[in-house]
Amino acid sequence: MKNVVPTIGYLGVIILLTGTYLYITDTSTQTTALITLFIGIALLATFAVLDWEAVSRLLGRRSTQYGTNSVVMILVLIGILTFVNLIGSRYSQRVDMTATKRFSLADLTVNVLKELKQDVRIVGFFRASGPEAGIQYELNDLLNQYQYYSSHISYEFIDPDRDPSLAKQYNITAYGTVVFESEGKTEHITRSNEEAITNALVKATREGQKTIYFLEGHGEHNINLTDQSGYNKIQQLLQNQSYILKSLSLLTESTVPEDCNVLIIAGPKKDLLASEMMAVRNYLESGGRALIMLNPNFLTESADFSSLLASWNVRVGDNIVVDRSAVGRLPGMNEFMPAVMQYPPHAITRTLGGTASFFPLVRSIEPVAASDDTVQVQIIAMTGPRSWAESSFPRTREETEKIEDYTPELDSSADEPGPISIAVAIIAIPRALSRQNMSTLTPQEIALLPEEHEIKTRMVVVGNSSFTDNTNIGLPGNSDLSMNIINWLAEEEDLLAIRPKSSDTRLVQISLSQMWDIFILTGVLAPIGILIMGVVVWWKRK
Repeated sequence: MKNVVPTIGYLGVIILLTGTYLYITDTSTQTTALITLFIGIALLATFAVLDWEAVSRLLGRRSTQYGTNSVVMILVLIGILTFVNLIGSRYSQRVDMTATKRFSLADLTVNVLKELKQDVRIVGFFRASGPEAGIQYELNDLLNQYQYYSSHISYEFIDPDRDPSLAKQYNITAYGTVVFESEGKTEHITRSNEEAITNALVKATREGQKTIYFLEGHGEHNINLTDQSGYNKIQQLLQNQSYILKSLSLLTESTVPEDCNVLIIAGPKKDLLASEMMAVRNYLESGGRALIMLNPNFLTESADFSSLLASWNVRVGDNIVVDRSAVGRLPGMNEFMPAVMQYPPHAITRTLGGTASFFPLVRSIEPVAASDDTVQVQIIAMTGPRSWAESSFPRTREETEKIEDYTPELDSSADEPGPISIAVAIIAIPRALSRQNMSTLTPQEIALLPEEHEIKTRMVVVGNSSFTDNTNIGLPGNSDLSMNIINWLAEEEDLLAIRPKSSDTRLVQISLSQMWDIFILTGVLAPIGILIMGVVVWWKRK
């Protein structure tokens, strides 16, 4: 019996440790782990009852007391570390200390992730070796940041060579393809940067695609042209955010189509016919959304929208804005291309602080006093204090032999000094609703009327259309402002942010003499110094 009792104690300790391992590592079911722990505790209790004298002697030893204190301290330390780890996992915080914030997601991406309401599964098809392995490593770090902002994101990587059936199921034709799945919709991309991932995420999660119409037939910018004045680049940016783009001719269509979410009128040179202008007016008065960009009458003609916009409390200036600040001396720019860094608070401009936009040949667009509270006009872009609105300028090439000879001068009696408003945003109750006689409607018809926030007319008027063409869309701030305007008009507020930027490569340039200085310091002087210190210490001890 005496030989059996110690065996029971040892066996109890082993089973207790085994149960603890099973419970912590989840290598078995929780029930199995609890049963194992219970058996181990029962065996140790049996050992204590059968051989209490041995237990009491063991507890009475000084080494046991010291050992118990050590175990308690270790358990306390483990408990503190566990608590800190638990707090850190639930309330983690990232800090990016790099100068370019290359390890931080752009505001657009963060907004999209925070608004995400459905699960998205991301599958990357990369080979385990070769150049794809390095791309997979970088993509894994990037997607980990996406998961930090949204629990709806999950991702995995699959080697198409080892699992060709799955690659065939997803129609994978090239290594490095990333697939986005969400509620039956799929998107494929072959680039693994943040911009491509965010755009694919938007496409995979949008319930429906919104349609943007570009008016044509009056000399407007063409979205299909790739020349300097074309709008092909803005077309690509809009398509990347899952918009459908179409051209609209009101000569063949009597009204603006019902599926039009945003109507863009980009720099018309000829006036619209009366029927065309009436179609645009009816669209806006029924709660439509439009971006109207009007160039100044500088050496070329521009369509007249002053009557239409006056009914919405907006005045189109018959002038050209001149800016004599330092930006006019930058390469490729002049005083007729004012820089805008003043953005009054608005949903469109809230993310543009410190970002400069450039407008070549722009006219003033100003709000006028509103006659009622159904129309709200707000300035969203203003030029600098050294600018002014020039009212005396050549309107045709016949008025001056060379445009280079034209030098504008501020006339305090005729010109308006800066800052000058060049873009406004309008939000208003649709005229069609305000003219409706509510007394003639039944309670059922009143109940079916759309909510106020769904029937607001939205417009943005800009005094220039070239700031978003293929030549200027790449300038700092121009693409951000253009996309923010269109997203606000389309009521895609979660996309009102600066687009993701590619991280630049920051290199340290070292001359040959500096390289020799570094070698002598680290490769010669430092080892010799350590050797001398060692010899001195050895000599003193000896």
